Amino acid sequence: MRAETAFRMGAWRVDPVLNQLTGPEGVVELEPQVMDLLVYLAEAKGEVRSKDEIAAALWPGASVNDDALSRTVWKLRHALGDDAKSPRYVQTVSRRGYRLLETVEPVKDSPRTPLGKVGAPVLAASAAVLMIILVGASLLSRGGEAPHPEPSIQTNDETLALLDRADGFYAQYTRSDNEAALRLYERALAQDPTNAAALAGQANALTQRVIRWGLEGEANRTTLTEALQSGEMQTPRAQAALVRAEALAQEATELDPGHARAWRALGLIKAAQSDFEAARRAYDRALVIDPQNWGAMINLSELEELTGHPERQAELLARSFEAMSRDYAANPVAIRPWQSAVGLSVARLRADAGEPQQAELWYRRVLALDPLNVEAVNGLAAVLRESGDEQGADALCRELEAVGGGRCER
Repeated sequence: MRAETAFRMGAWRVDPVLNQLTGPEGVVELEPQVMDLLVYLAEAKGEVRSKDEIAAALWPGASVNDDALSRTVWKLRHALGDDAKSPRYVQTVSRRGYRLLETVEPVKDSPRTPLGKVGAPVLAASAAVLMIILVGASLLSRGGEAPHPEPSIQTNDETLALLDRADGFYAQYTRSDNEAALRLYERALAQDPTNAAALAGQANALTQRVIRWGLEGEANRTTLTEALQSGEMQTPRAQAALVRAEALAQEATELDPGHARAWRALGLIKAAQSDFEAARRAYDRALVIDPQNWGAMINLSELEELTGHPERQAELLARSFEAMSRDYAANPVAIRPWQSAVGLSVARLRADAGEPQQAELWYRRVLALDPLNVEAVNGLAAVLRESGDEQGADALCRELEAVGGGRCER
């Protein structure tokens, strides 16, 4: 539903393609869904749009509660410097919905190059989230997205810099880096105790510590499933650590109900506590806020396996792969390490389900993005051999071996 043409609205120039507002004080970046709301109201040309109409346009096919919509409207008003009690731009029409008060005029020149970043960054959530990637039959307990956090509206530059650095450490997924991230999140919270991004980041890092390394730092686990099967998650110390993480994530969701990363953090904590229904509700909430949240989709895929529904994994992982493909140009650093692994997981699941043609398609999709991926070459070669195409399989292996990329399993 995104318009491509920039337009003027009162003191603001709106560039939908760039997710930017430009006004007297400079550039303000909007989250994609907030821009979608603005464009949708602009297209209505002053007519009232009901909450149901807006929800259907912004979250097609999803069940949306009032919190998500109200939060999106609030973020738009804040970006515009608007006042709900005496609005200039966005008016609430009692029992009917919302409308745009200012006249909209198209701008005929091309979209501007981004000048800077003020306000909330565009991608819903950061790279510093626990992502779960299938390894064989299991998933890594790490969910990831864009390398920028969702800061609270009041975040200053110093706090935002701390959050960026904390997320950078956290995304390395080593014990020492995770501990460094925890200390940086604590420093950010010392500056801004109600910062939802810092609260969610600290909750994630605490949960990561328990799942991956254990409280003694002696474990070396890569999956939530493995952590649950170890029995360590049920110990009093681990439970106490998870309760602390839960309190942080819960506070983040209360301070900012539209913070997808906070809901996803809460989902992982609930899953680690074996409260799978609560985990599912939290992940679903994250996806209502951000339907393209590929980290939440991946986390849900492991949850389906844990709750006895492995048949649903492939669809969720396929959706996350598509979401990553759409976001890749804007966030290559965050997405590149994980997209191939997700595609390979879908291919293996399709092969295990007796769907060789679908498996072949997914192996080829991975190779289109990652031409020398050894697992993809081996997987595709195996599928080709099973179909009788020995010549095609051998050609793949020769190409891989010729560039020193590895050897095929024969």
